[in-house]
Amino acid sequence: MVRRLLLYGMLVGLAAGLLAFVVAKTIGEPQVDKAIAFEGLVAQPHHDAEEAELVSRTVQNTVGLGAGVIVFGVALGGIFALVFALAYGRLGALTARGTAAALGLMGFVAVYLVPILKYPATPPAVGDPDTIGRRTALYLSMIVISLAAAALAVIVRKRLRDRIGDWYATIAVAGGYLVIVAIAYIVLPGVNDVPQVLLAGVTNAVGDSGVTFPPVVLWRFRIASLAVQAITWTTLAIGFGFLATRVLERDSQQARDAVAVG
Repeated sequence: MVRRLLLYGMLVGLAAGLLAFVVAKTIGEPQVDKAIAFEGLVAQPHHDAEEAELVSRTVQNTVGLGAGVIVFGVALGGIFALVFALAYGRLGALTARGTAAALGLMGFVAVYLVPILKYPATPPAVGDPDTIGRRTALYLSMIVISLAAAALAVIVRKRLRDRIGDWYATIAVAGGYLVIVAIAYIVLPGVNDVPQVLLAGVTNAVGDSGVTFPPVVLWRFRIASLAVQAITWTTLAIGFGFLATRVLERDSQQARDAVAVG
């Protein structure tokens, strides 16, 4: 059964990756192009030397983007299936669809939403290149903390529900998760990587020479990032829940038939 669940998870992940590619290409890549154009505007007055382009933008936003999100989707689908196989029957009286939906929601919140609220996404052309390593390490640290807190919440909920019931156990562990996340938000340092540069001969609407990265581009890029993750996790939750239900019902029917024959 686990093998079939893994296969179905990867197939659903493939579908999620294709949908994510459409969303990223449609609403995400135009914002990346605008960010790169801003970078070029900054470089011109300062006469910064342009770096050699190893991979063209055309390849980056088509083949490169597609391969990246599809591979990510397939891998995430496989992991989702394995977690489902481990969690099914351990989250109370949830059905297969309910378990998949719960895992999809928890995954979206713990893996994406909580870390990204602390360290928001920025276009590739934005930020100090010297801080990329530090920013990446902090972001991954937030993911690890969030996932560990979510796993702890699931374990504690299972022990509490027999004492205080499903509802109060869920409320209690959700509160504990939020406390851990809040502490992590306070302890981990913040990052401000949106550039503000001085352009010779360029002034903004109030006459200042400081020109900031266009807020609307940054906002739309972050909305696109949210949309890509939302469509990925939603597809996994709904699609895998449907297929897992069929697998489990088939196995259950085969078991009943075997008992009847015996």
